[in-house]
Amino acid sequence: MKKWGIVVGLVVFASTAHAQFPRKGADNIPNGVAAPFVGKWSIGFPEGEGMINGKPVVDCERPVELKAAGQGGLIFRSSEGREISFELNAFEGRTTWMPEQGASILAVWTEPDAFFSYTVDPMTGRAGWNDPRVFRRCR
Repeated sequence: MKKWGIVVGLVVFASTAHAQFPRKGADNIPNGVAAPFVGKWSIGFPEGEGMINGKPVVDCERPVELKAAGQGGLIFRSSEGREISFELNAFEGRTTWMPEQGASILAVWTEPDAFFSYTVDPMTGRAGWNDPRVFRRCR
């Protein structure tokens, strides 16, 4: 059984490593402001041809909540109740979430109810373009 888990993991990695995920957001959604992010969200993986998707990391039964902290700030409340504050900045067609400490996140809107997020390595400053998470608005 362990061997199959490794094989499935390699297939998922191989299919996502060759996928082209969005790096610039939809033009009709403003970047660098909190309003579009406000709400409850599930967090999962990209969907597409040739990709194997498991369950979301966070589902709408216990979603994360994003709340505005002024126009240029965001509070991320986990499904366990932990909160992290981020400063938002618009940059090259996307929104950068900057925490007080730790890794920043790049958010790329694909539609009003979904965006891709990419973690930025604090040591190298490089985004994890091949390993996004997808936030989908809960209804």
